[in-house]
This record gives sequence, C-alpha cells and structure tokens, in this order.
Amino acid sequence: MENLAIARIFSEIADLLEIKGENPFKIRAYRNAADTIAHAPDRLSACSDEQLRAISGVGKDLAAKIREICDTGGARYHRELLEQFPPTILDLLHLQGVGPKTVAQLYTQLGVRTLEELEGACKDGRVRELKGMGSKKEALILKALEERKQHSG
Repeated sequence: MENLAIARIFSEIADLLEIKGENPFKIRAYRNAADTIAHAPDRLSACSDEQLRAISGVGKDLAAKIREICDTGGARYHRELLEQFPPTILDLLHLQGVGPKTVAQLYTQLGVRTLEELEGACKDGRVRELKGMGSKKEALILKALEERKQHSG
C-alpha cells in the first residue's frame, strides 16, 4: 500500500468527521496524520508498529489504523463513517471551493446529497440563503459544477 493511498483514507476520515460535526481535535489529528503520511520518506507498509508510533503525530490508535490499511487495503472505521452518509457525499467534497463545512451545511440544512441536487439548490437560490453563503459562493459552486461536467464529459 502506497503512502498516498493511506493518506487519502485518513483525509477522507477527517472530512467525514467534520461533516458529522465531531471533535475538532480528532479531525485535526487525522488531517495532520494524512499530511505526515503523504510526505513520509519511508514506505509505511514496511515499517514496524514501533516505527509507526515514532512518527510525529501518530499514536497507538492511528498506528493501528495505518497497519490495518496496509494489511487489508482499508480501515473499518473509514467504512463505518462512509455508511453514515450517502455514497455521493464525497463527490461534493471534490468540487473546487467546497469543503467539509460547506458540505455539512448543504447536507444537514438543504438535504443535498448529490451533484445534481446541489446544482438544483444553487439554481433555486437556496444555497445563497444559508448562513455564510451568498450569491458569490453560489456562483462559484455552479462554475465548479460546470467545470466538472466539461472534464468528465
């Protein structure tokens, strides 16, 4: 298992925790670990448990998750988090300018689960009515959706 693949899983865990509104310290721990793993000079799948725990910001729990990912290709905790949301929720996170906090707001307040629903919410003007959003954010989201369509089509 490549370090970048492990880091991607940790990053998704952090995003899903943020959408859930979990403890910011836990979210930060996963984000920091993802960054550390992505830039680690050694291949983590070849490291011992002791070597994993010696990495800055990686404690016993995160080291166990790294080992699980290396051994099985995934993490049970990651799968459990994914099961709490529609599978399309990660598509929203991959849009330019849309982060976990925005996705959380769209999901909890407007029930947006797909890119199509997001486009509809923007065109209906519902996104701009959310706290911290506006017509500018709505236009940026529509632009990101359009760019995604062009690249995928």
